[in-house]
Amino acid sequence: MTTAPAERKSTNSWWQSPYDRWLVAQDVPVFTGYYVEDLRTIELGWWDLRGCPGAVLNLVGHQGVTEAHLLQVPPGETIPPFRMATEEIVYVVEGQGIATVWAEGHPQINFEWQKHSLFRIPSNYYYQLSNARGDQPALTLHVSYLPLAMGIQPREEFFFNNSFVDPTELYGSEGNPFSSEAYAVRETVDRGGEKHETHQWHANFFPDLNVWDKLTAYGSKNRRAFGAGITFPNSAIRTGMMVLPPQRYRAAHRHGPGVTIVGVAPGSGFAVMYPEGGEKIVCPWTEASVFVPPNNWFHQHLNPGGTQNRQLRVFPPKALMGYDGGLNKEIPFYEEDPWVREQFEAALAEQGLPSLMPPQIYEDPDYVWDDPEMRDKD
Repeated sequence: MTTAPAERKSTNSWWQSPYDRWLVAQDVPVFTGYYVEDLRTIELGWWDLRGCPGAVLNLVGHQGVTEAHLLQVPPGETIPPFRMATEEIVYVVEGQGIATVWAEGHPQINFEWQKHSLFRIPSNYYYQLSNARGDQPALTLHVSYLPLAMGIQPREEFFFNNSFVDPTELYGSEGNPFSSEAYAVRETVDRGGEKHETHQWHANFFPDLNVWDKLTAYGSKNRRAFGAGITFPNSAIRTGMMVLPPQRYRAAHRHGPGVTIVGVAPGSGFAVMYPEGGEKIVCPWTEASVFVPPNNWFHQHLNPGGTQNRQLRVFPPKALMGYDGGLNKEIPFYEEDPWVREQFEAALAEQGLPSLMPPQIYEDPDYVWDDPEMRDKD
């Protein structure tokens, strides 16, 4: 299931979305399939729109909702200024450098980024990225709702030649909006009528996602993971972090399309994805991996390694997640296909590690696992 650059075909069919037609016209490698095992090793090609090497990820699970693309900033260079009429979330896969962001007619704002940094570029703000190192390229992953936006406004120039900008996004207060200290707030969120306690991280810029530890244990006894929401001021993009402790795995669950999941911590594992009653697809998992579960497909995260698995998730708009339509169903461990447990334990055996999943969880529907490692990280 390794992805490869897709062949470009344009039929100008009414069935093609405006984003599909736009993407065919781009001179950049486009990767399809279900996952990318390692962003650091995929083929890049010159992208005239961005003025640098890049690649687009148009994976099956993106399904016309979200898009992701990878840019390379060559050693010691600065890529050309760019703006787009949809906001972007930028995650630094490799390297370190300086970002310069500005609204037309306003002062430039600069901040430094490094590997594992995360930041947001507001709609129609210019920005450019500079590589501070002269010995290696930098890689940045960009995620947006461009396919969804093009579905209701198909004119390309609306997105890439649009003069509207809201200067209050970044110029509404004193100081550098990218240097303000991030903070976490414990909040209650509503998911399809169910109340869940969670930490929400607030900032325009997170210097290193691997150092944040304000995390909430999932409420369901089958989830076996920690999470935190990420809130960017005035942003429509929904983002969050999931942390899976070692030698454990999550129960299978499903939701709507377009959730882009990125590995942000060293270590290895795998994900399993499948439509109900269908063939299972195993996605190898490591730092810089990406997978996107297709709409309504069950999937689960398995960590047979000895260190935590940390994943950045960029969600679609809330209405598409399926919380209110019954899609957000999970399969408890005692009902799952025994094949999943077999694969997990085989992967553990390869590393000489024991499973930390209690046997009772596969047998007793009422079993409550009081795992000291699965308590809130405040």
